[in-house]
Amino acid sequence: MLKANRVLGGAFLALALLAGQIARAQDEKAVSLIVKPKVGRVTRAKTTIKTSVMGMDLLVNQTQKDIVKEVKDNGDVVVEIVDEGSTINIGGMDRDQPASPPYTMTRSKTGLVKESKREDASGFMTPEVSKLMTAISSTILTEKPVKTNDTWQTEVENPAVKEKKVIIKGTYLGIDKIDGREYWKIKQTAEAVVDADGNKMSYEITEWYTPATGALLKMEGTVKDVPTQVGALTMQLSGKAIPVEDKDKPEPKKADPKP
Repeated sequence: MLKANRVLGGAFLALALLAGQIARAQDEKAVSLIVKPKVGRVTRAKTTIKTSVMGMDLLVNQTQKDIVKEVKDNGDVVVEIVDEGSTINIGGMDRDQPASPPYTMTRSKTGLVKESKREDASGFMTPEVSKLMTAISSTILTEKPVKTNDTWQTEVENPAVKEKKVIIKGTYLGIDKIDGREYWKIKQTAEAVVDADGNKMSYEITEWYTPATGALLKMEGTVKDVPTQVGALTMQLSGKAIPVEDKDKPEPKKADPKP
C-alpha cells in the first residue's frame, strides 16, 4: 500500500505541474515576430562553419555586414550583403580568403527570398544547389501572432529538382533570457530532394532575435548531406552578432539652429 501511495503521489504531482504549465501557456500573450527594419540599419555577424573534406577537418570563419537599402510599400526588404573576408583552416593551417563582391537580396516581410543577385563563381556547389541553400537558410516567419511552440510552414520552389517543392517549418520556442535580456528563440527545419535519384539534404537551425529590432543575436545548427564538388558534406554552423564599426553607424541628427 505504501508503494502504491508513493506512485499515486508522484503521478498527482506530475499532473499538478503539467496543469501549472498549461495555465501559464494559456496566460501567455501572443507576439508578432514581424519587425519592420529601418532603412540604413547595419548589422554585422561572424559565422563559423565546421566540416570534413576528404578526411581533413575544415573550419571557415567569415564576417558579413548587412545594410538595409530599401523597405518597399508591400513590406519587401532590400538588403545589401557585404562579405568582409574569411579565413579557412585546413589541417591546422590558416588561409585568408579575399572578400566576395557585395550583392543585394530582396526578401518579403516574412523573410522569404524573392530575388538574390549573388554571383557564385567558386563552383563548390551547382548554381541550383546554391540557390536552394539561399532559399532554406533565410529565416521565414509567420504574419500570425504566436505563442510558445506554435509552428508554421512555408512551401518554396526547389531549384535543384523543380518538381519537388520544399516545405520549410518554423517553430517559435518562446522567450530565452541571455545575460539578463530577453530574446525570441526560433527553430527552422527543411528537407529537400537534391537530385534525380531522390537523395536529400536537411537543414535545422536555431536562432535568437532581439524583439525590439528583429536583429539576430546568435544562431547554431546543422546542414546534412549538402551536395558539393567534393561529395555530400555535413556542416556544423554557428554565428553571432558583432559590433558595427563606427564608420557604419548613422550620424546623429543635428539640432536645428536657434533663431
